[in-house]
Amino acid sequence: MQLWFMTGNKGKLLEAKHVFSPLGFEVEQFKINGEVPEIIEPQCDSLEEVANAKIKQGIKLLQSIGKGKDALLVEDSGLFIDVLGGFPGVYSAFILEKIGCAGILKLLENNENRSASFRASSCLWDGQRIHMGNGICNGVIFDTVCGENGFGYDPIFIPSDFLGNSTGEKTFGEVDISIKEKFSHRKKALDEILASLKNTH
Repeated sequence: MQLWFMTGNKGKLLEAKHVFSPLGFEVEQFKINGEVPEIIEPQCDSLEEVANAKIKQGIKLLQSIGKGKDALLVEDSGLFIDVLGGFPGVYSAFILEKIGCAGILKLLENNENRSASFRASSCLWDGQRIHMGNGICNGVIFDTVCGENGFGYDPIFIPSDFLGNSTGEKTFGEVDISIKEKFSHRKKALDEILASLKNTH
């Protein structure tokens, strides 16, 4: 089945391909006339609300080009830092663009509490109904930027050990995607969607 992922982020696209391609989905970036369509992101406090608003706009766009029966995936994710009251949270992409990983480290200077979590909310339209999934990856913010892998805040985030998996205190930026996926908030959200899909098909 054709699955369109409405994202401008190549890293997210790669993770989605890893999850859905083995199940027979043809995962491609959703574009109209060669461009990722512009959608309005609501100003709200939760990732779920943002993802819901995105999927509703995306379905209309799919239908407008005669592909309403195809599957569509949207996702919203963020880095939530405890001592900053959950900031940058739903504004993670905007804040990354403005101050980068280095700016986040500056905000946390001389702060011993460095606990944080990556969170993701994903919505999938299967051609008939919407499936929703959420995922959390707990960890800490490292004190320097480390690693060339991954994207976004990966080079400053060290995940907590999870189900016997450990990065050996390395950031997501220092490990391969196959290791990151064992912890990934995005994969957990997509796994919830897969479970929902299996229950309805």
